[in-house]
Amino acid sequence: MTLTLEVFSRFQSATDANKLLYTPIADQLTYNHTRLYTVECEGDTAAARDYLRRVLVDEISQQVKDDGTPALSGELFCISYGIKKGALDLEKEAILANYRGRKGLPFTITALTITQKVYVFGQGDKDALAARFCRDVCNPAIHTWSVK
Repeated sequence: MTLTLEVFSRFQSATDANKLLYTPIADQLTYNHTRLYTVECEGDTAAARDYLRRVLVDEISQQVKDDGTPALSGELFCISYGIKKGALDLEKEAILANYRGRKGLPFTITALTITQKVYVFGQGDKDALAARFCRDVCNPAIHTWSVK
């Protein structure tokens, strides 16, 4: 079974997208970001979902979408990027260490993927802007990415 949890701040609204770029652009764009956890598991999926919510989400400051639909909408484009296989992902390792440290869980996590999602809002040449943001946000040595 595949579980997805897209976690985002309750209190952070879209802000100036120039903060993501090495040099500012004239377009009036804003952005917001989320973290998407994709977990492959076997066994009791309700227990797995509950465990993941407790481990990954701060109920006071964060919200989570776990129905497979995007957490945000209305974007010009969205960049999804994550750590390449084989590169050290400290967050992933910490989550898996927590999981391995728990005994008697009624489920097994077989795979975990963490994806950063950057939603960019506004108007402009979507393809050119997406290429510019990918170049400044993503590091080809350690990241894989896609644009939607």
